[in-house]
Amino acid sequence: ADHLRTTPTFEHVFDGDVINCVTKAMKLTRGKLLQQSDWGDWQDSEYLQLNQYHSQGMFGTPVTTKDDDAIFHLVWTYGIKAVDGRKKARCVCDGSTRSGKVLVLAETYANCVEQTSSRLFYAVAAAENLLVFGADVSNAFAEAPPPKQPFFIRPDRAFHEWWVNHLKRDPIPDGYMIPVLSAMQGHPESPRLWEKHADKILQGIGLTPTVHEPCLYSGTFNQQRVLFMRQVDDFAIACPDTKTSDMLMDLIDDELSIPIKRQGYLDMYNGVDIYQTRHYIKINIKTFIDKAFTKHIASWMKTSYPTPNRSTPLPSDDKWLKLFNSATGDPDAKHQAALAKEHQLSYRSGVGELIWAMTTCRPDLSYTAVKLSQSNTSPATIHFNGLKHALKFLYNSRDDGIYFWRTTPRPELIEGPPPTINSNIQDIRLDGRPEFDALTAHAYADSDWATCPKTRRSFGGVCIRLAGGTIAYKCRFQPTVAGSSTEAEFMAACDTGKTILYVRSILWDLHIPQEAATLLYEDNDGCTAMGNAQKPTTRTRHIDIKYFSLCDWVERDLMILERIDTAINMADHLTKALQPTLFHRHADYLLGHIPPSYSPVYKSIVGLLPNYTPNIDKFTPTSFTTPLTARAARIYAPLKEDFQHNPWLSILCMGTIQTPCQPSLFSTFGLWGGVSI
Repeated sequence: ADHLRTTPTFEHVFDGDVINCVTKAMKLTRGKLLQQSDWGDWQDSEYLQLNQYHSQGMFGTPVTTKDDDAIFHLVWTYGIKAVDGRKKARCVCDGSTRSGKVLVLAETYANCVEQTSSRLFYAVAAAENLLVFGADVSNAFAEAPPPKQPFFIRPDRAFHEWWVNHLKRDPIPDGYMIPVLSAMQGHPESPRLWEKHADKILQGIGLTPTVHEPCLYSGTFNQQRVLFMRQVDDFAIACPDTKTSDMLMDLIDDELSIPIKRQGYLDMYNGVDIYQTRHYIKINIKTFIDKAFTKHIASWMKTSYPTPNRSTPLPSDDKWLKLFNSATGDPDAKHQAALAKEHQLSYRSGVGELIWAMTTCRPDLSYTAVKLSQSNTSPATIHFNGLKHALKFLYNSRDDGIYFWRTTPRPELIEGPPPTINSNIQDIRLDGRPEFDALTAHAYADSDWATCPKTRRSFGGVCIRLAGGTIAYKCRFQPTVAGSSTEAEFMAACDTGKTILYVRSILWDLHIPQEAATLLYEDNDGCTAMGNAQKPTTRTRHIDIKYFSLCDWVERDLMILERIDTAINMADHLTKALQPTLFHRHADYLLGHIPPSYSPVYKSIVGLLPNYTPNIDKFTPTSFTTPLTARAARIYAPLKEDFQHNPWLSILCMGTIQTPCQPSLFSTFGLWGGVSI
């Protein structure tokens, strides 16, 4: 649709005799900065950037070029770092076709760490009681060799001034270009070249990458266990102590022209906040939420209604949910623009903020984010209202995230506040829950059959846990219509099985083998029978054969399905909008609010809380259940000690307990012991 087509988020502006890359966040140009009193600071930042390139051997001697040579323009961006207020100028090349005859002679794809793998890294670090340290490579791409196609840059005014005033060299003659002797940010091949170079360095010092996640490494260094994660030029190192981390970084420094920046204990990585405490590692995105919600707080949130305690991402009213699921918006561009103006909110931007929270560390938002995203093309008013409700829930719970629990305390770290358990103690259902050690993965699967009123397709939920928190989760709108609830559950179990194989593979490469079959909990008897006993029926013959690969995985002892009660199946949270009690029960476990029993703080947080369930039989005298007294129930007047402290008393008295409660109340309604005459 035309109204979905957006303009680029950046613009190239020629100002100050250089090309400036301008975005909504970075609007500074060199021409504007030349007129400011602090221009000297900005010029120093330009020199710092070019000096780093120079020390890395980036630039050759100016030469003349041929007509068919690849010549790139330089592009500058200027900004102020939010962390320390430092003025920063960055110079890259314009690797697009605008700059000349660009030939891509090699692969351009570079791996980035997946969110599932990232959460698994923190889970294993917590389970093995490791500390996580951060590091950053300066001008990382320039450390890699140049692309196969030689290329040049066209010196601009900033480059000329640096060349003459700072390097004290002769001016560059007109028409001369600068050869580029290493990879430069902006060239299509540079990310791939840096990834191969970084991988070579890490394997050279004894680290081994996992097969299905090339950005995760493990090894033994200085006789200590080491885990390593890289995201482009950002490194995360999990090891037992600071000494091991420093020695590892020293070896990496030996292979780089500029020493890496050592950040100490990791507190942010790839946009995710990391909290390392004595008993757990917690991940959340509070920094992102505080920044992203500045515009919401200044607009529609100023006049919105307050969110009640223990709320849910979507309103839990059944009538509202029915209208929400069946509503269809007007696709007209003018109507959509008027709606966005009325609500002071860009629908897709708001959904994007929810999706980022959901994919990083908020599995409790999975169903909500998926449902809202289904209306991205043409939302109705009720969809905007639902989005606002979800955004307020996200903001009010911005401190929340996923907790991964240590097996023993790290006394050198801060104590850290205990997580807030939002469920009432009688609602969290401690009894009957399966328990596992810190490094044993286990999974939950569920499906809500034919939940979509428009297509009758089902929602499937996937949840895999490790170290007391959730490492992998997925809320999926199933691609085909299921003929029965068993079929929908079977497809969800197959999706879970695929994720289990992925997690088992990474754990194997990290030297954490899952020796037993991974338990996959399901709440559908037909599904577990089909998966474990390969017991299809005539009602399942039409299911696509790809889903029966689950039976093969079970046969090979990679996983096994086990029946679990729906009330404690965490994947149920990912398939439907739940009422507050059930929502918070599942969320407290999905997010790791309730520590596992192996944690040293389990008893102090959960174990000492009362979990008393009244014994109803104790309050029902035997004589009340005999046929004789049943017939006389209408006229029988019990003694006070017979019904005192009876848990059914408030129900029979319609929520009001009078002192003393009149026994005639029971005879009036003909009620006692469940008997009505």
